[in-house]
Amino acid sequence: MADEAKKPECTEGFFRCLLNPPKCSMLRMIVVGVLGGIIIWGGLNTGMEWTNRSEFCMSCHEMTIPFEELKKTVHYKNRSGTTVQCADCHVASSKTPTDYIFKSFQKIVAARDVIGHIKGTLETPEKYEEHRLIMAQRVWERMKERDSKECRNCHDFKTMDPEKQKDRSVVKHEGALQDGKTCIDCHKGIAHKPVHHLLEGGQPPAGAAPASTSPPPAQVPVGLKVEAAPAQAAAPASTAATPAAAPAPAMAVAAAPAKPATKSTPKAEEPAAAVPAAASTITALDWSKVPSRQIKVFYPGQAGLEWVMNKADHSSAADIIEKKRACAKCHEGDANEVGAAIVAGKPVGVSKTVMEPNPPAGKVGFIPVSFQTTHDDNKIYFRFEWVPPQNGDKKMDPKNEVKLTMMFDGGGTVEGSELNGCWATCHVDLRTMKEAKDDKKTKYIKDADLAGGKFMDLIQFRSGKGQNPVDGWVDSERHMDGGKSGLKAEGKKDGNKWIVTFERALAGGGKGDHVITGDKVYNFGFALHEDYTNARFHYVSLGYQFGLDKPNPGVKNYIDVQKQ
Repeated sequence: MADEAKKPECTEGFFRCLLNPPKCSMLRMIVVGVLGGIIIWGGLNTGMEWTNRSEFCMSCHEMTIPFEELKKTVHYKNRSGTTVQCADCHVASSKTPTDYIFKSFQKIVAARDVIGHIKGTLETPEKYEEHRLIMAQRVWERMKERDSKECRNCHDFKTMDPEKQKDRSVVKHEGALQDGKTCIDCHKGIAHKPVHHLLEGGQPPAGAAPASTSPPPAQVPVGLKVEAAPAQAAAPASTAATPAAAPAPAMAVAAAPAKPATKSTPKAEEPAAAVPAAASTITALDWSKVPSRQIKVFYPGQAGLEWVMNKADHSSAADIIEKKRACAKCHEGDANEVGAAIVAGKPVGVSKTVMEPNPPAGKVGFIPVSFQTTHDDNKIYFRFEWVPPQNGDKKMDPKNEVKLTMMFDGGGTVEGSELNGCWATCHVDLRTMKEAKDDKKTKYIKDADLAGGKFMDLIQFRSGKGQNPVDGWVDSERHMDGGKSGLKAEGKKDGNKWIVTFERALAGGGKGDHVITGDKVYNFGFALHEDYTNARFHYVSLGYQFGLDKPNPGVKNYIDVQKQ
């Protein structure tokens, strides 16, 4: 009874109790503490969110430089209407208590920016550029430490739909999962001016400044009329797939003056020597029974092997070299977009390099070609069919409206050809290329060895009247005759399309001819000179492979040559 008498009683009501400390001090302290905590936390959070606004960031004038860069990217304006603000990438999300702690820490670190603003560290564009790489590296390092959480707040591997991604994106994401990479490892420079190429020892982006409309003479063959590329030169993917339905104007060219070739005037390829086999006809085949593969040949501009294989220029160079991923695995699906960008003179690659300093007016970025091949134990046959874009009146090669060239190795005899096909013959120092020093220098293979099989077999159809097919090869230089493979080549226009067919002996026949056997896989590529064009102003394929009656479904760029 005595213990019960000592129990405190509250008969004043809840709010009166709060005002009566002697009786309810503990309850009052708890409630006041909770209310005070809410007020303090709310105030801090409100202040933090207020300072996270891009408008607040813009109160320091130097921040207008990166913000203007952000506004030009898909992260700021896009078809879905979502917008990323400064804090979305530069301040951590506060979805978890741990994130909130990090977010608070970031605000403390941001004091350095205030000090820099007061001291005028970035007060001019020139000073900003001087410090840009250092600032970018800080952000990259922080994001990598946090597994790119700022990216993954919106993007997640688990919810990505590969069916709606480009081939190269699917390949890259698969590789990132396998290698344990995080978003920022590959996606530097997507919101601001790219400077990550400097980490790879590359050169500043060529696209940073407008490309000159008057390139060095060595880059433009005589007869090419330099004009500004029309806006529609880069056809959108949705319409480019049917160039015949709405053909673009042909490349404008003028008749070349009759004078000896100089560095700026690469001479036209000489016709091959007469080939007796040219007079005979190709064996009749039922091509309706032969599987067809559509291959997009695209405009490459001055994209030589050295550019393709340089990581500072091309982000996939490491995958090509280290993981042996064929170019077609990433780019077969978007070769049309690549060609459209290059032919329009737009910067491409990591280094944002302009591969075509002289955009040919009206030239389309790509042409879909239907490719078929078969054999009969003695000979191999290749058939190409395509709808040409509209032709113009001026001609760089007046003898030949069309030239179609195919090159293949001896079954892995040319290093890298299993990845890039015949790209091993294309270098940046060839005539009309960006580093040209010799106007007579044509395709070649580094460290070629004709006797050892390190060369590319070359066959070519020419549409000009009386023009014989070319049976040659490429080793340390290009040879446009000398092969003895019994080559036959026929081409004709059938309605609105061109059809070109090759017939060649599997056994080859002489110097510069590869023997084709059923136990090897051969690497190849082909090029199409359309509209009486010449030199590098052609369309090219990515690298592909073929084998005789040898299915290989796991290799995307492989073609099984079935016996008929």
